[in-house]
Order: sequence, then C-alpha cells, then structure tokens
Amino acid sequence: MLETIRARAVALRTLADMDRYETAVERFASGGSRVDLMSTLFGLGIPAAQIRVLASDPGRRMPAIVTE
Repeated sequence: MLETIRARAVALRTLADMDRYETAVERFASGGSRVDLMSTLFGLGIPAAQIRVLASDPGRRMPAIVTE
C-alpha cells in the first residue's frame, strides 16, 4: 500500500522531515538552487522519480504525508 501512496504523494518519516521538504520546495520556488533541492530531497529518502518531477518546475509540489 505504501508504494501506491508514494506514486501520488511524498512519504516522509517525521514531522521534521516534512518541514525540511516544505523549506526545500519553497526555496527552489523562490529562485533557489536545483542542486540544493535535489540534495535535500535525496537526503529525505524521496525516490528519484519524484525528485525529478519536483525539480522539473519551480513551485511544483506533491502532497506529502508523514508515516510515523
């Protein structure tokens, strides 16, 4: 079931991870570095396919859920 959720939403482990995800996406939308966005998202354990989607368009977001 988690794989089905991940196809449509970003699955994160903790609320702190949610904050890091939101901050990274907001910084990228405000002109931040694509490399910084991708590095942060990889560090959060987000699958590469989702990272590519998020990095394809500044300001693009995917719904996020916390699994703790």
